[in-house]
Amino acid sequence: MMKPPTMSDLAGARVLVVGLGRAGSAAARFLVRAGARVTAYDDRAGAGPAGHPVTRSPGRLAAFSLAVVSPGIPQSHPVLRRLRAARVPVVDELDLASTFLSGSLFAVTGTNGKSTTAALIAAMLRAAGRRTFLGGNIAPGRPLSAAVGGQARDCYVVEVSSFQLERARWLRPDVALLLNITPDHFDRHRRPVAYARCKYRLFARQRPGDRAVLNLDDPLVLPAAQVGFAGREFFTLAPREADAGVRRGWLVAHGRRILPAREVRLRGRHNLANALAACCAVLPAGVEPEAAARVLRGFAGLPHRLEFVRSVAGVAYINNSMCTNPAAGIHSLEAVRAEAGKPVLITGGRGKRLPHGEYLDAVARLARWAVLTGENAPALAAELVERGWNRHEVCPELADAVRAADRRARALTGNSARPVAVLYSPAFASFDQFADFQDRGRSFRREVARLRR
Repeated sequence: MMKPPTMSDLAGARVLVVGLGRAGSAAARFLVRAGARVTAYDDRAGAGPAGHPVTRSPGRLAAFSLAVVSPGIPQSHPVLRRLRAARVPVVDELDLASTFLSGSLFAVTGTNGKSTTAALIAAMLRAAGRRTFLGGNIAPGRPLSAAVGGQARDCYVVEVSSFQLERARWLRPDVALLLNITPDHFDRHRRPVAYARCKYRLFARQRPGDRAVLNLDDPLVLPAAQVGFAGREFFTLAPREADAGVRRGWLVAHGRRILPAREVRLRGRHNLANALAACCAVLPAGVEPEAAARVLRGFAGLPHRLEFVRSVAGVAYINNSMCTNPAAGIHSLEAVRAEAGKPVLITGGRGKRLPHGEYLDAVARLARWAVLTGENAPALAAELVERGWNRHEVCPELADAVRAADRRARALTGNSARPVAVLYSPAFASFDQFADFQDRGRSFRREVARLRR
């Protein structure tokens, strides 16, 4: 296997950057600063980063000593096939950037909860006085390349996706976390086992002295304990022994009490698991329980993750646009149901070839009414009818869906002792109508802001 390049190796080297999204553009800028001779390729022609032109004909690929590929570019892309045939090493942007860090690397992966857990870890490290970078796959956020060569940091906390791990050959976190594995991204990985194996790659290069933090409650996570050579630490929500858990109502990590579970500000049982994972990761790194507790009492969450938008005339509107798979949809329904009763749900989008029967069962069990929107709305409606649950309607456009949910919620407020929640939790991808989940969430906010009483 090729060794990671040094800065002197990059100086003058011919490097092809494939894909100019956030990650590719950041990688290109870093490589230019390092003195590499950068060629930028994208399926869309135009101006590239740092003034470099973007080509759609990269030329003789064997002339490149390295290719840095954006995570969104699949292995099946024609340029990647040509690079493999030319025996050009192909790496991910985060993989390359990770070899140039000056501080400790905390890397968080899993199907759900990655962004929230990464943000909690970064906040706890900062509360302990550590100069901390937060980035990677997290959105909104910066790719890891943006931190290389800049301000010195004590710690780097990154969210890592299966797409980034698919090509990883050098990534070696000091602390690696695997939160959970549920079906996702089968449009890219095809099989559940291939998706899980990508997640396990986060631990493959860890050595003794590194740490692996794993969810003891998820049987699909546990095989990661056999990968790499890091010390294993486990968190659990079940009443059993682990390095972090809930004991007599308190969050406990590494034998130290953090705070009562009821004082964690984030909604939902799944976020208790995220909080335990974060505490398990940071306490051995020198963060005191009091600092972790302050963060957990004050952290309200990231945008588009069970985000309170507004409350009008007894109706609370919650934006959970980041929910892009059925398992996350179930967690969000359970969280809102526990706090505010059964919500009026807005759901639907573009499917990712994932099984969603359990999600629709949860919709029928936990929602008062469902407004189905997006590309797969008619199919979801038909499946709910097959289940004998007819408390739903179809509104293809989000604007109409918000108004329909608002009418339904207002009709329910007179019969409820507490506010009725309208929960926007799509459970499917956003690319049928929106650029990404952030664009989708902003659209929901705008439509809620337009509601009048």
